[in-house]
Amino acid sequence: MFLTKDDLKLSYGVDLVIGETFVNRPVPSGNLYWNNRRIYIPGAPGYYFMPIYADMLVRLGADKSLILSDNHFKLNEIILHQAARFEHGQISWLEQVNEILEKAAPFVRQQTFFTRLSAYLLQPVPMSLAGSNLGTPFPSLNRADCFLVSLSAVGGTQFNLQLAVAGWYSLMTYLLVLDDLSDIHEDIRNNEENVLLDAQKDAGHKKTIEFMLQQSKEVMQVINPVMANRIDHRMSQINLDEIFASILNNVSDT
Repeated sequence: MFLTKDDLKLSYGVDLVIGETFVNRPVPSGNLYWNNRRIYIPGAPGYYFMPIYADMLVRLGADKSLILSDNHFKLNEIILHQAARFEHGQISWLEQVNEILEKAAPFVRQQTFFTRLSAYLLQPVPMSLAGSNLGTPFPSLNRADCFLVSLSAVGGTQFNLQLAVAGWYSLMTYLLVLDDLSDIHEDIRNNEENVLLDAQKDAGHKKTIEFMLQQSKEVMQVINPVMANRIDHRMSQINLDEIFASILNNVSDT
C-alpha cells in the first residue's frame, strides 16, 4: 500500500511538507531495511513511523530544515540498515550498536544524551536503568531503540529532548504492541520476541499493558492529538482478557 502526503496528514497529523519529503524520498541503494522495496514509505508501521516521528520532533522545537536535510535522512538510513542486518542475523546486537554509534559520532550535537544513550544501548539486552527515561520494562519493546541515536543529531535551544524521548516510547509502545497483537500466534510457534509474551510472565500483565497504552495516549495528547485519538480508538477495540486467554491456550498447546 502506498501512503501519500495527504494520507499522512489526515491519518496521523503529519505536516504536509514533512509528509511530501518522506513520500518522495528515493529508496536508498543497497540498504537492507528497504530490501526489495520500491517506495520509501509503504503502508507498514516500520516505515510510516518515520514521518510521524519527524513531525513530532518539529512540533517539539527541532528545526524542520535539519530534520528534512539529506544528512539527517542518511543518518536514519544508516541506523535502519544496521538494524536490518541484526534482524537478519548478520550481526549481533552489540555489533549493531557499536557500528551505529561509530557512524553517528560525526553528527552528534547532544553529547551528554549520546553518552547516556550509548551506555543504555551497550547492554547485552537493552533494559531500563534506574533513574533513566530510556527503555521500558519489556526488552521486546526496546528492540527499536537504536533509532534514538538520531536524536543525538538534533540540537537547538527550543528543542524539548525529554519530551522527544517520551514521544518515542509513546509511539513505539502503540505501534509495537499492535504489531505484536497481530503476530502473537506466529511468534509463539516460532519462539520470537513479543511484548505480550513478556507481559504474560508478569502477574499484572494486563494492567501493565493497559497502563502503558494509556500513558502513550496521554503523552501523545500533548504532542500530536491526532495520534492520541488513534490510540484511544484502537484501545477501545482491544479485548486484552481474550488475548491473554488465547496466549495461555496457545502456549499450553506448544
